[in-house]
Amino acid sequence: MKSFTSLIQIPLFVLVASFCMAEGFLLPGDVCPFNQKCTCTFNRIDCSYRYLTEVMNFTSYNQRADYVGLNHNFITSIQSNSFSTLFSASSRRILIRLDYNRIDSVDVDAFAGMPSNVTVVVYLNDNNLKTIPPALEKISGLSSLYVQNNPLTNIDVLTTIGPALSVLSLSLKNFQTWPTQFQNLTHIVHLTLDEIPFKNLSSDALKNVDSLTSLTISNSELEHVPEAICVLKDMQLFYFIKNKKLNQDRKPLVPCPGYVLNYVSFVDMSENELSAFPNVFDTFPSVKRLQLIGNKIHYIEADVIPHHPMVERLYLDGNRMKRIPGKLTQFSALKQLFLSNNDISTVEDCDLAGLRQLDQLYLNNNPVEYVSKTALVDAHLLQRLELGNTNLRKIPEALSPLTKLSYLNLTGSPIECDCSMKFLRSALPLDVQGTCTSSSQTINEYIASSAGSCP
Repeated sequence: MKSFTSLIQIPLFVLVASFCMAEGFLLPGDVCPFNQKCTCTFNRIDCSYRYLTEVMNFTSYNQRADYVGLNHNFITSIQSNSFSTLFSASSRRILIRLDYNRIDSVDVDAFAGMPSNVTVVVYLNDNNLKTIPPALEKISGLSSLYVQNNPLTNIDVLTTIGPALSVLSLSLKNFQTWPTQFQNLTHIVHLTLDEIPFKNLSSDALKNVDSLTSLTISNSELEHVPEAICVLKDMQLFYFIKNKKLNQDRKPLVPCPGYVLNYVSFVDMSENELSAFPNVFDTFPSVKRLQLIGNKIHYIEADVIPHHPMVERLYLDGNRMKRIPGKLTQFSALKQLFLSNNDISTVEDCDLAGLRQLDQLYLNNNPVEYVSKTALVDAHLLQRLELGNTNLRKIPEALSPLTKLSYLNLTGSPIECDCSMKFLRSALPLDVQGTCTSSSQTINEYIASSAGSCP
């Protein structure tokens, strides 16, 4: 037996190489035996973006693989035993990417020989599948399945694989009735339902999926948030996005009868057709991050905001507001406020009153031309302010009491550099992004040099 002293004299890379060879890893410099159609690095085989029309023959590959990428090709079918020699039972997690192809058939034995008791993730989204392949039943450790953007009409296989799934993403565009197979998703944690073709869902549509913590409903024909979500007592993240039938003519949120969903901390209702702030807090009173990006919101009704909502981050980018809504002053816990890409031209005295926790404010890409001197008097913790691509010609004096401000973005705004900004010298090392409109000087350069000579 070699002594410990002799062992430490062996170069480290030799010890690592010996370990990797024993475990079946591919080492840098080893040959990848796939005719330059794939790249092989350690436990990964990447054959993506190679114009492949069929799955590579992996039988000549003698190393362990945890990942195979066949995505973004022109593959039309998956043959039997396509992966039977590729993966090792010593793997902790196996990822197979077959997304963004033209797959319309999968042999029943396509996944035969897959190791058992290994967590497996399969991507089959963006193909031409009409049914979730029964071949997936051969993967005993299947935990995550992505079949979104397929013309599915049959998901019967969920009856057998459903109880094992923790993640499922699929499209329902071609379904005539609500699939009863969802009741088999008894351990699902993350569920994405795309292109639901129905105007409404029954209250028991998500029966037995009460383990869900994250739900996404997108691109649907739904006219309101369905009462079906009311059974999801453990839900924490709720995405209801790109649903073009959701507008203010129909009440967008229906309070759950008898109780509210107290664990939901994140709500995203972006890219719908909302013209007014939705009554989010009736159903999700504990939400801390609320995203309403890309709607048509231009006002907030008085009765939809509770006195002290728990929201810390509010995203209202890309709406149609002409001024900052007065009701935002009730968001006393707010730390980050995103109002970019609206039609706001002024920031008045009371617009941001009471927002004492605010540390980031985004007003970029608005036609802002005036900011009141006392508009930010309560925002004494403000650290980042975005005012790029506005109509401001002067740096607002409202910034002078902001001792915590460390970043100010004025890029694209026609700022005139003159002695009116000398007050910023005391705020250095404040980082100001932008250029003086009358010279090639950056605003930072002007403040550090020329502003010093101002009386």
